Amino acid sequence: MAKLKVLSSIGHNLMHSYLSLMNSYESDYIVSHLYQIAKKHNHPTIIIDVLNRRIEPTFFCVDVIKQSLIVLERDFHRLLQSDKLTIDYIKSVKAEINFDLLNPKIGVTGHELERYACLVEIVDLNGKSHSTNVKEWWRSGISG
Repeated sequence: MAKLKVLSSIGHNLMHSYLSLMNSYESDYIVSHLYQIAKKHNHPTIIIDVLNRRIEPTFFCVDVIKQSLIVLERDFHRLLQSDKLTIDYIKSVKAEINFDLLNPKIGVTGHELERYACLVEIVDLNGKSHSTNVKEWWRSGISG
């Protein structure tokens, strides 16, 4: 039997990579695209269904985000394979991102750095939930 306890780590690595500055499309980072849409609609909460490539609310369904969800799903499969797991062990993969629209962190260069909380949950074939929180890439060592 595969060791399913690694699913929390897989979820963490998946969303940490997705929201990092290593993930850019159309001359900006995915996290910035998401943040700007959230700010425009004054709606801080995003739900991503990784396996079905869906994002809610639907106003987040712009081309750049739809393309990023294809890559996100592929990355999930790649991470599973690296731990010798298959999709047969998985029922669902969902991430909830909540941006802090009122208090974005201002960096030393004066740019807004997206402050968010991200919870990722993977439900395995037994119905057990493996969840973890993913912190902003830039927050390590910074208080506030």
